[in-house]
Amino acid sequence: MQIPKLAIVDDAQLTRTDRLAETLDRAGFWEHLARSLRDRPPNALRLAIKPEFAGYTAASPLATDPFLVEALIDLLHDRGYADVAVVGTADSSAVWAENRDIYALCDLLGYRFITPRGRTYDVVDLADAPDDAVFPLGSALHGTGISRAWVDADIRIVFTKNRTDEEAGYALGLDTLIGVLPFADKNLHYRRRRHPGDVVTALLEAAPVDFVLNDAITSAHGTGGRRSPNAIDTGTLIASSDIVLADYLGALKMGLDPVVSPMFARVLHTHPLPTRYIVSGSLARYAGWQNVPVPVVRSTQARAGAEVLERLVEPWLQRLDPGLFPLKNPLDVRMNAALAEFFMDAGESPTSQWLLTGINLLLGLIGQVTESYRTLFDKDGLHRRAVSLGIDLPSIENAAFDRLVDELIQIEPIAAAAPRMSDGLRWRYVEDAVVFHYSRTLPAEFDTFVQRVDVARTIQFMNDYLGGVVAPISHDEAGRPIRQAERNIYLPQPNYLVLYQGKPIDVSKLEVVEYRADHHRIYWKTIGSENNSAIYDDGIATFERSAEGTCITIVGRQLFTLPLFWQVFDLNLVPDIRSVLVTHAYRTFFDRTLANFEALVEGRDVRLGRPVDEPAPAAAEQLMEVLVRISEIAAPLLQRMTHQTTAAQAKEHREIDADGFVHVRPALQSRQPAEDTTSDLDRWVVEIARFVGGLQQAAQRDLTQVNQLG
Repeated sequence: MQIPKLAIVDDAQLTRTDRLAETLDRAGFWEHLARSLRDRPPNALRLAIKPEFAGYTAASPLATDPFLVEALIDLLHDRGYADVAVVGTADSSAVWAENRDIYALCDLLGYRFITPRGRTYDVVDLADAPDDAVFPLGSALHGTGISRAWVDADIRIVFTKNRTDEEAGYALGLDTLIGVLPFADKNLHYRRRRHPGDVVTALLEAAPVDFVLNDAITSAHGTGGRRSPNAIDTGTLIASSDIVLADYLGALKMGLDPVVSPMFARVLHTHPLPTRYIVSGSLARYAGWQNVPVPVVRSTQARAGAEVLERLVEPWLQRLDPGLFPLKNPLDVRMNAALAEFFMDAGESPTSQWLLTGINLLLGLIGQVTESYRTLFDKDGLHRRAVSLGIDLPSIENAAFDRLVDELIQIEPIAAAAPRMSDGLRWRYVEDAVVFHYSRTLPAEFDTFVQRVDVARTIQFMNDYLGGVVAPISHDEAGRPIRQAERNIYLPQPNYLVLYQGKPIDVSKLEVVEYRADHHRIYWKTIGSENNSAIYDDGIATFERSAEGTCITIVGRQLFTLPLFWQVFDLNLVPDIRSVLVTHAYRTFFDRTLANFEALVEGRDVRLGRPVDEPAPAAAEQLMEVLVRISEIAAPLLQRMTHQTTAAQAKEHREIDADGFVHVRPALQSRQPAEDTTSDLDRWVVEIARFVGGLQQAAQRDLTQVNQLG
């Protein structure tokens, strides 16, 4: 196996082209290509180069320098590698700005479609005709597509840009890699609805990156990240055959801990750094480099949790050249003109930095409140979760399945002998975990029941299941799964824990399924929790034929991680209250689970929430919905204030003097301060109501103009 090399070249005496050639040589690029030939001529290899296109101005420090990309194409042609294409797709900015498709971007950012030495090259939009069968079951991207132009390329090259990032701290090759995926609204589909680390992991497994280059000749640093970049001359090029290693050392060059990026931290679990690697060049921090302050990073991550509001304010804060990339919505134009320059570089102004942090936290809090409301009262308003399996199946021994059955069978008699807490429910504590036994008979004929309620999918049919993935490992002669692995996501249990920052239950399990003439059974054993929300979530579910129909019995052992508040407020000190809460939580959960089973027998859909990749309406349209609701609330107040004003005018005493002038004397005199205070408050209410109404009318007018232009 080849030992990965990483080259860092910062020789200021070299031209950009010579610096690129030196970097490729020292990183072993040409040797890597030679090994890929496999007795084929160089022109038989198809090469795809994915640059970074995130620029919003000409010669933007956010985007890979087109000169370097074209110089790379020339160097490839010089050695016979002539089948080279520049590839990419639009990003989320295409939702709110013009000229953000890949062809317009290439043109406006400076690509000439012909190299300095006269070699033409194609630009390929990877959003065209994606193949939906590339990502396997167990992948976070299963069911979504990717272009064959990327998957089938013999050599895949990512040419990223050296950049800070407000949300992740930095953005390098792994971030640029997301740009090969087809959905234009990448923030929504690949960074919000899915964890970006899971997305990148799926990409690396389906189509590994052969080589990565990092354009750090002129970098984008500063506290504004990609929103408001500052250019800095760092005079460096970095290259490696290992994209994770390149990002790791690239972050160190910025003076950052690489795992400050949640995406990198997640990818590192599945694609660890090579045991041995060779570094050529200096790892010293870039001189004069400025990173995004930690409060801004944390608050931006909080804002990202408010999907609608985050999408709304993104175009308002982005610095751009309106001549090249005009904003689509007039409301965005106005807000961008008012806010983008003010928050241009929050690091230079403590006031703007803390104001930005405060706004981010406020928006994040609104997002949390919205999510909590939906968890408690509007679960169908939530979006389902798409996750990767996260289990290395080849490393699982066959004996592990036998052991989990033996272990869980030992729990059955302990659960069955637990005190009866309510009709059908028994539970007790064993080593801090709740061991429970729940049983109930449904009036559904057994054969019909097991046909419509697949025991192998029992966990997916339970209450508050929000998403996950199951991967069968072996089947019986009838083709039914008998051993499988599963990862599932549930809403916080009990749901009210969401008010205390309670985590969703995220657990990975091994499962064994049994099928007999009169009963079907599934065993599941927890082997991990991605978010550390559970220590135990083990169980047995049995569907058994009975004279009354089908008897469902669920036995289990659960120990979930409580939010900090409930860790401090120790319910062990009040066992009676704790017992009532636990009994209510389990009774509610299982009663609703049995209701789901009944619905399945009747042919009804029990899935919770909305589809993962449901398109999001334009943020301005969602703002209109919010403004309408606020106006509905404000209208009665406005009517009340109008009525009071009219009544006050009716009480006014008017006198006409000898010269014909009208003198008005208020009915309420200044000696009544309490009532005057109320009047001041009322006037504020009126002004707020007028502002909301005016904002609603302006937004409605802007949307109407956009629709007419469309």
